[in-house]
Amino acid sequence: MKKSIIFISCAFLFISSILFESCKKDNAKPEQELSKSIKNFVPDTLLQKIIGLGMPVNKGLTPPHFEHIYLASPFILVNSNISYDYPGKSFADYAIQFYDQNNDSLSVKVSYVNGPEEGSGLGAFISGSGNKFSVFVKVNSTYNNTNAQMLHIISGTVTDSGIKDLYFANFMLNNYGNEYGYWIEQGEGRVIYDSDGSSPIISSLKSATVESFTQKNLHSFSGGIK
Repeated sequence: MKKSIIFISCAFLFISSILFESCKKDNAKPEQELSKSIKNFVPDTLLQKIIGLGMPVNKGLTPPHFEHIYLASPFILVNSNISYDYPGKSFADYAIQFYDQNNDSLSVKVSYVNGPEEGSGLGAFISGSGNKFSVFVKVNSTYNNTNAQMLHIISGTVTDSGIKDLYFANFMLNNYGNEYGYWIEQGEGRVIYDSDGSSPIISSLKSATVESFTQKNLHSFSGGIK
């Protein structure tokens, strides 16, 4: 009888520990994971390569609301896998618009202007928790009547006035032969950030960027251009 009681007690403790660990994992899941859509969208080998270049990725299944237009300036290179790049390299101001955010499907739509380069991506997926978020999107970009498809990741922290610590990664997926040699090569990419740490909300995607590019970024680069 005594042995039976001990056996039952041990079994109870064992099952309880399994349930406790399971609860811990379930409770931690929203803060520690990326959605299946993102995992299918971005191969882990590529994601780890981008993270290795200094790109922060905010995981989680409960991102904040961040539908607005933002301006990142001064836009400075963190790192890249391109031989002629160097940390601190200056890029044209970057304006990004997020719209039609849906936290049930963890999706959002994206348009951007980066100096003379612009593009949009309708199939963007989002992650994050608290005030932190990341966006993963394949964009169709244009420059000087040529096209390219790139993977963009945008991360930051939402504030009342904009985004704090905005980071941007872009990796070339398809430059369609790069006939005129404008675009970076396939597999090449950069991590760039708003170096003053504050990306304010602006009213127009193009007007602020075009004016800024004309006035002070005439010789700056855009993220997808050589």
